Order: sequence, then C-alpha cells, then structure tokens
Amino acid sequence: MIRRDYLAFGNGRQTHFLRAGTGDPLILLHPSPLSSSWMEPVIEVLCDMVDAVAPDTPGYGASDPLPEPSADPGSNDRYSEPADGLSDYTRWLLEFVRTLGFESVGLYGSATGAQIAIEFARAYPEATRFAVLDNVAHFTAEERERMLARYFPDLSPRADGSHLETAWSMVRGLWQWFPWYRQDEEHRIAEPAAISEEMLQRMLVDHLRAGPDYARAYRAAMRNEDAARVQGIAVPVRIIRWQGGLLRRYADRLDGFDWPAHIRMAPCGPAPEERLAAIRRAVIGLNGLTISEEAPATDSAPR
Repeated sequence: MIRRDYLAFGNGRQTHFLRAGTGDPLILLHPSPLSSSWMEPVIEVLCDMVDAVAPDTPGYGASDPLPEPSADPGSNDRYSEPADGLSDYTRWLLEFVRTLGFESVGLYGSATGAQIAIEFARAYPEATRFAVLDNVAHFTAEERERMLARYFPDLSPRADGSHLETAWSMVRGLWQWFPWYRQDEEHRIAEPAAISEEMLQRMLVDHLRAGPDYARAYRAAMRNEDAARVQGIAVPVRIIRWQGGLLRRYADRLDGFDWPAHIRMAPCGPAPEERLAAIRRAVIGLNGLTISEEAPATDSAPR
C-alpha cells in the first residue's frame, strides 16, 4: 500500500511524499508541473524490491515552495546555472535524503525529475548509487531559447477566466505536439499516447495548483536538456528510450553521442506497460537484484 507523509525541515518548510516497499532506497522524481501522484504506477511496479519514495518537488503538489532562486556567482563554466537553475532543487533533495536517514540512494526521474536527478548525481556522486532517466532528450542552444520564449504562458488568475482556457490548451497540446504551441503536422507527435479527459483534468489541476510560478523548475529543466550534462555523471546510468515518449524525436539524438560504458540506453516499445517493464529491468540490473523481471500488474496510464 502506498503511504502518504510529510517531512518537515528546520526552516519550517514541508515536503509531501509517497512511499511504499522495503529494501534499498529509490527516490522517484516527477515531471513538472505535476506531482508525485503521477509516480504511483512506477511505485507499484518497483515496491516489491525497493523502498520507493516519491516526493512532490518543492512548489508542486502539496510541497512548500523553495525560497526565491539564489544567484550563482560568475563562472567560466559554459554550463553554469542562471539564477533560476536546478541547484536549489538538488540541495533540497540532498536535505530530503539526509533527513530520511539515507546515506546514498538510487534515483529515477522523468522529464523535469530526470534533470534534477542528473544534476544531483553530478553534484553529489557519493550520495547517488545509480540513476534511471526517463523522458530525457537533447536540445540545441537555439532550440532551448526558442522554446523558452513561448513554452510557458502566464497562468496568473484573470477575472474572465481566460487563464483556464490557456492552461487547458497547453495540457491538451502536450500530448499531440512538441512543442505544444506548434500545432502543425511538422510538430505532431508520431505515436501520441492515449490520454483521457479525466487525465487531462488532473494535469490541469496540477498546473493551477502550482500557481503563477508553475514554470520555475520546468523552465530550468528545459534549459538543462543537454546530452553533455548526462555525460558528466560518474555513477551508473540507464536512459529509458520509450518509443511512446513525447520527446522521442529529440531523444533519438542521444544515439549520436559517445557514451562511457557506465551509461547505457534501455530501449522499449511504445505501450505504457513496456515502459514500466523497462524501468523495472533497469532498477533490477543497477540494484544487483535477482528478482523476476516480470512487473506486477498495474492499470497505469501514460505518465
């Protein structure tokens, strides 16, 4: 059974999280601007072999937001983060892990969650046993800047309710085009995952719940979507190459890079069940387990 809890930090902020299973700890990090509830199908297929812990990223779901972004002093590193980067999230994650009493953890992350996992593994290799990355890709600098200019509309409440229409257009478009605002054949997702109106409604609620600052981690993750960031990870990595992924066209670019032996691709078919099975296989292999690779049954939707 999946349990719900809150972790309070010394600064008074709280992080909400889901937890199930026993064994070595595995932290599951969700896409933005969603919440840990989208990790439930992954928890269900992993909790028979690990202690699966899925926090709501600060500012999303039921977790308190982080303080205002801290500026990073000038650096000659071409990947040095802007003031709205991911370092505040990796520091939060380290505090979360340490407060739970873990010395080192495995990581699973999807989309924004994957980018947080990447930066955590780079910054704290001693606290990272391995990383399973899902829905990661490679954008050129030009593509990132072009998308950042239009990808995140203002969802501040407006008297005429037009922000609701904007948010609905965004969440609906996410499953048909990438980027979502380029609604033409060139940008149509080749094999879009089936998603119900109820699931779209859940996404809409998560967008609105995050408030006007919904794009903070989301934007930083898009800026971080670069194969070079993954190449800098020193711990074992598996990259789930889901054929049904929204970023498949950009994920396929990863095949054009040279990868060290400890970073491997984990291809899988387009069905959500195939993706969950690939995640399970990756965790089994990286955790050194001999448990059956067959995933427990789950009525998962694409997440």
